[in-house]
Formats: sequence, structure tokens, C-alpha cells
Amino acid sequence: MTLISCAPEPGRILLVAMDDEPWQQRAKRAGLTQKRLAALLGVAPNTVSRQLRGQFGSEVPRYVKTVIRAYEMLPQREREELSRLAESDEE
Repeated sequence: MTLISCAPEPGRILLVAMDDEPWQQRAKRAGLTQKRLAALLGVAPNTVSRQLRGQFGSEVPRYVKTVIRAYEMLPQREREELSRLAESDEE
């Protein structure tokens, strides 16, 4: 009999994403503030706010969803580095 470990890798945060969970909540749960998400996307924070509410169309733009999904999958150390790089690009 072989036992399989279901424990996440050390240093990784295990996130369970729900397909029907609003994108604002999903981003927040991943540790993405609107300001940080805006820096990653290269847009203003109020643009992110409007995008997450679907004000530019019937739903959240695909590229916003993709960045949130990718951020969810990163280990914490890589999230911090990515955020640092995005914020340094703003200056």
C-alpha cells in the first residue's frame, strides 16, 4: 500500500478557489489589495475597482482574472517579490 501526502509544499499557501466566488473576494483572499493589483496590472486603483465590479462590460476582464489566478498559485515569497517589482515600476 502506498500513502500519498496531501500536504502543501513548505512555504506555499493552499488556496481553494471557488468558481462562483466574486473576483473582489478572491483577490482579497489571495492578499491582493486593489492598489497592489493595480500596480501588477499597470492601471489606476479606481480602474481595478471598476473592473472588479464589471463596469467596463458584463464581467471582469480576462486579463484581470488571469493575474488573480496566477497570484493565487505563487508561493508567498514570490508574491512579495512580484509585488515589490510592480510597485518599484510605479515610481
